[in-house]
Amino acid sequence: MTSGINEQIAGILKDESRSKEDRISELLTMREDARALQRAGTESPMVNEDQTSSGLREIDVALEKLGHNSLQDADEKSAATL
Repeated sequence: MTSGINEQIAGILKDESRSKEDRISELLTMREDARALQRAGTESPMVNEDQTSSGLREIDVALEKLGHNSLQDADEKSAATL
């Protein structure tokens, strides 16, 4: 799963045909999905939490590369904080 996420992230970062805001938006959507999987992993043994955590970290790094760094505050204020 993680290698698929890494490939998807790399494709988004390299896609110069799209605006930075569009790429950030797509990464934020991926991040929301990864967080949902991570939350599901706390409720079910079927999800490998190490893979979802790794994917989430990779997404966060990609967002930082694009200059988006307000994620920590958003996570701390989220009702679904793990």
